[in-house]
Amino acid sequence: MKQDNSPPTTERTSILLKQLLAKLPEDDVSVGFIVLQMRRRSFGGIFIVLAAFGLLPGISFFAGLAMLVPAFQMALGFRAPLLPRFIRQRRIGVTAVRALGNRAIPWIEKAEFYIKPRWIPLTLPPVPMIIGVLTIGLALVLMLPLPFSNFPPALALICFSLGLLERDGMMVGFGLILAITALIVGGVVAMIASEALLLLVKQPPDWLSWKYF
Repeated sequence: MKQDNSPPTTERTSILLKQLLAKLPEDDVSVGFIVLQMRRRSFGGIFIVLAAFGLLPGISFFAGLAMLVPAFQMALGFRAPLLPRFIRQRRIGVTAVRALGNRAIPWIEKAEFYIKPRWIPLTLPPVPMIIGVLTIGLALVLMLPLPFSNFPPALALICFSLGLLERDGMMVGFGLILAITALIVGGVVAMIASEALLLLVKQPPDWLSWKYF
């Protein structure tokens, strides 16, 4: 994918998402198509789409996987994201995308009423690089195959995205708090799950004992 040097759009994120839904084909759509529509919003545009996908059951793993690449690029100081071909070619049902978009847009419109340019230093370098590092961790938590583990990191990423899109440092700060909380909770849950799995392997319950076979 070539570098997009076109100037960033000034339209509201909700309007951009409505335009995106109107351009969707009938059956399914590639991640690359959706990302391309949002690239003029740079990392914020891509992260808000992938974070929304992260709320869908069964897709959160792929959303987290797709998020790792732009997260690393953001942490390294890239100005715009570039996704590899195998992620861009991943296809998603349009019905699910439309349903998610139609649910998300009213909430985004309500949030846009309160979001405005403020605390601008929190939207300028090196803060985006810090957000990139945190997003790597959030993407890994998003990929955990555990119930409801996708919600906290996705919510933190949406806050980051809206903050960067609208240059709202307060929203970025709120996202930082949510991100740290999500990483701590995700780490604890992953640790408990891994210890339970090890215990199950070392001491299987009676119903798994060989005497029942």
